[in-house]
Amino acid sequence: MIGPVDVQRWQAAAVPWWVTKVGLVGGWVAAFYLAASAGEAPCTTAHPCMPDPLFSLAVVPLLATPLLLLFGRVLTGCAMGVLFGVLDLALDGSAAANVAFVLHAGACALVAAWTFRSRADQHDAAGAALVSLPDLPPQRGVLRVVAVLLVLFGFLTFVQYSLLNDEIAQHVAKASRVDAEVVEVKNASEVWVELPDRQRTAFQPLAADTYHVGDEVPVLADGTWVQMANEPEDVTWWLTLGGAAVFFAIVLAARERRRRSLWNGPVKAIRLQAHPLGPRRILLRHGQDDIATVATLADLGLEEPLYHDTEQFGRVWRGEEDPPVRLDPPEVLVAGEWHHGGQVALLVEGEVVATSTLSRVRPRHTVHSAHLPGEPVTTGTAVELPHAVWPGDRRRAEGVALLLGAAGALVALKEYPDLIVLGLIGVQCVLSAVTRFQPMLRLDHDAVVLYTGVFTYRVPWEQVHGVRRSGPQLMLAFGPHGDVLTTPHLPDRQAGEKLMWARARSSIAEPQGRRVTRKLNVSVFAGAAYAALVLFT
Repeated sequence: MIGPVDVQRWQAAAVPWWVTKVGLVGGWVAAFYLAASAGEAPCTTAHPCMPDPLFSLAVVPLLATPLLLLFGRVLTGCAMGVLFGVLDLALDGSAAANVAFVLHAGACALVAAWTFRSRADQHDAAGAALVSLPDLPPQRGVLRVVAVLLVLFGFLTFVQYSLLNDEIAQHVAKASRVDAEVVEVKNASEVWVELPDRQRTAFQPLAADTYHVGDEVPVLADGTWVQMANEPEDVTWWLTLGGAAVFFAIVLAARERRRRSLWNGPVKAIRLQAHPLGPRRILLRHGQDDIATVATLADLGLEEPLYHDTEQFGRVWRGEEDPPVRLDPPEVLVAGEWHHGGQVALLVEGEVVATSTLSRVRPRHTVHSAHLPGEPVTTGTAVELPHAVWPGDRRRAEGVALLLGAAGALVALKEYPDLIVLGLIGVQCVLSAVTRFQPMLRLDHDAVVLYTGVFTYRVPWEQVHGVRRSGPQLMLAFGPHGDVLTTPHLPDRQAGEKLMWARARSSIAEPQGRRVTRKLNVSVFAGAAYAALVLFT
């Protein structure tokens, strides 16, 4: 192998994933909550809430920070966190927000320094072998097109902001200042006022609960155009939208530049085993050690399929045929930035077949092999169709407790409306509760129906390959690609045998060519209804 590579040192040098995706993102959520819950003085004539174009642009790094961190752009995300901490200190008068985001900016700076050191250590541990990539860099692809479109969109939003701002300025120049009387407050968010000329209009001020019927509100009136004097119309959100578009265009352009820079000179290279995890994801191994994963835009076809066809997979899944013998995994030369998040090129027989980003190995990244889980269910038990497998008493009791928790969260939100996290907890409780009051599995005359937390799958019997049992769970293989669904713990120990009997019964009829369908589970709609209650009541 091209190397040598110190695998243990390379892995030990990595910054733990939870530092960014739990620590920094969680810190951002806490800082945002503290800033949002800090009491602010209401908008008054003496202290109006004027639109702040600069702070609207500062919202871009604020919102970009957690997104970039969650998607593995650690250094860029940390840079945005530090930038917003500085901007918030300069532009925001809230002491609580200043402290929260400055502390978060400090944490981002520390993690960024740690990441720089980690990448340097990983680069050193990757050996000393260098190669020059053959041919020329690939043509600029879809990322450049997307970046150009984002810049164009950002430019148009800036133009729209300029037009709207000029229109408002013209109205303000012509407007007269009068006192309007509050005549109605609707839904604790909408304030209706009446001008001296009997004209009525509605506003949605930041603190509508501070207005009462009979209060006088200074307004600017220019014919039918009326605005509150202490809360002028704010159209700076167009700047936020345009700034976000331009920023992400820059991120995409920088990524494309890093990818093409691999052809600028010799880069480190290591020959590794390639284990496909799916049609467009590969696990890279050095001996028995998992190194990283890479995603590709297309299936590289590095190895022969394990099964010749779906029928063979079905026979193996049902235990009617021995699993095939897996050949030695193919090898690829991985050259480029040898650290997590680095840009690399994959070479096969001296040719670049793909470029990608080195990503961490997750627990879910398991290599599909000829070894199949559990034991095949080969016998059948007759059952009257349709037949449903319902949750046991314990799961139903859990469902009742979850519904009570959701109701409690809704009541608590009435008392503490700033605790938005209670609403999120309530939605999760509803989603989990509904699944405990519906069948876990249903056997129909023409299909088997599986209920999961988010989706409901209806699999025609002709598409079912078979079922394997692993403890109280069943693994159902179906479809032309051999997809597998795992059921939750089923209280009926004969569910697998009943399913196989229903499948054998249906095989007597001719195939109808029906397809597997997937629909949203009713729990999703229940969760959406609960979220609507949280937001609009």
